[in-house]
Amino acid sequence: MPPTTGMNDQAFAELCWLIEQADARLTPDAIWLSGKPHHFQHLRNLGALSLSNELADSITCDYCCDETYRPVANPDPLQTEFPYRGYCPECGWRPLKPEQARYWQANPQQIARWLSSALQLPPRYSVEPVVDGVLWRLGEIEYRRKRHTIFFGCKLEQSAEILNKKIGDLAAPGSEIITTTSNTSGLRSSALAARQLVPLRAIAHLRKAGLVVENLDAYLSGLNHVESSDETSLRLMHTMRIALINGEQIKLSPQVYDFLKLLEDADGDEVHKSYIANAMNIPPAFRRADIFKRHKEVFETFAQADNKGNYWLHPDFIIIDRR
Repeated sequence: MPPTTGMNDQAFAELCWLIEQADARLTPDAIWLSGKPHHFQHLRNLGALSLSNELADSITCDYCCDETYRPVANPDPLQTEFPYRGYCPECGWRPLKPEQARYWQANPQQIARWLSSALQLPPRYSVEPVVDGVLWRLGEIEYRRKRHTIFFGCKLEQSAEILNKKIGDLAAPGSEIITTTSNTSGLRSSALAARQLVPLRAIAHLRKAGLVVENLDAYLSGLNHVESSDETSLRLMHTMRIALINGEQIKLSPQVYDFLKLLEDADGDEVHKSYIANAMNIPPAFRRADIFKRHKEVFETFAQADNKGNYWLHPDFIIIDRR
């Protein structure tokens, strides 16, 4: 059956759901009893699904549909089309093709490759695993004379803090775009809350040769928009390098950003100035006024200090899920 637009859409939905599962595999029964075997076969033809080397624990007899059995290797070496078989109490020995005996598994790295191709990233960029099976760096694109680093990720919620640090090591603040199959609303209270997260299905469509990306510009444009309010927070510190004080946007210098990030990473604990100096590669006897000379209000709002050289983030601005 040739793939239709509807089949592509449903197959893509199934794939996005599957790679978010703890075990991104399907049994042969789940394929042929799903009512959508053509969708899964289409994904396999495209390389998004493959057959695992592991045999399923139990499958339903495709002849009587009543009994189940465990597939085993076929002792007949000439049976290349049916390298497996299973014994059904009702039907006897049944020959099995590989797709009838082995698990089907999702390949999220294939989505990363599709995205790289769909975004027409230059050949000098390779799809680079950042955290195996979870996050990939695809490369960089330029939008309105600003460079953005593109990532693809899945299962982000399970290791949000580790991923947030990895992304910070690979992308300048506010330059990252993370396309994902994860539920972005569920990430709003995680360590990735300040990152630019783009739901994959909002910008990508499955076609016969892979993915087509549309509407990414809408998210890139959104990076330059901040709703007016009387908010005071560091919500936009990582994405736009901006502090909000009573709704006013205050652009942070690189040194102020680095200083506040060190305090944020300490989760409210004290950070001594010697550690700060070493991390920021500045003289140990630095004066706070030298760093915050144009950002005095930022320090007074978000940071606190004692006379022993210790600094810490004001308790009101510690990320809740890291307390």
